Amino acid sequence: MPVPTRRDRLRAETLDEIKAVSLRQLREVGAAQLSLRAVATALGMSPAGLYRYFDSRDALLTALITDAFDRLADTVERARDADPAADVADRLFAGLVAYRRWAVEHPQEFGLVYGTPVPGYAAPPDGPTSVATRRIGEAFLPLFVEGWRQGRLRPSDEVAPDPALTHCAAAIHPDLPPAAAAVVLGAWTRLHGLVILEAFGHLRWLGDDTGHLAEQQLRLLLAEIGLRPGSGAR
Repeated sequence: MPVPTRRDRLRAETLDEIKAVSLRQLREVGAAQLSLRAVATALGMSPAGLYRYFDSRDALLTALITDAFDRLADTVERARDADPAADVADRLFAGLVAYRRWAVEHPQEFGLVYGTPVPGYAAPPDGPTSVATRRIGEAFLPLFVEGWRQGRLRPSDEVAPDPALTHCAAAIHPDLPPAAAAVVLGAWTRLHGLVILEAFGHLRWLGDDTGHLAEQQLRLLLAEIGLRPGSGAR
């Protein structure tokens, strides 16, 4: 692997600084108000100089969104793999808790990737954001599949044959039958709904510390689908 030149290192450092300042602006004014001119001013750089790194606001947003997805995926993977020998339910719970914690601690970045779409922004088709967002699913999906192969993932008897569900199952994982894919999709939407409510402050009426309640809900979610944390393989 070639050693980065001094010019390459300086460019990488400047890119990191631009993105750091952009995140600060994003936290202060929101993604819709992100301004290349304001970022350049905060950096002591001319707008023309900034355009040598990002030629548009969309290019900068793409980089920020990609970074956010990657940081979230890294966080989930570290928690999931902290004890590779642990039971699948415990590894899955650790990943869910890490996902929830990152979102609560980084609400602006979480909002950037999973909140209201930024007006006027369109991610490049099959671009870096598409690759990065798939990492989130890949961080969780193998654990659900492992639970299914162990005979522990509990599909609902209420799931009727449906062409749309068959297509959904094929899109989620080729080894999952439609009823199991429905369980995975339901678990994802429940996780996502819970985390959005907490990260965006909609659970404050429950008290200042909602972390314990949120983790309890995650335990209940896994228990309901047959992957109770702490139970070990059955």
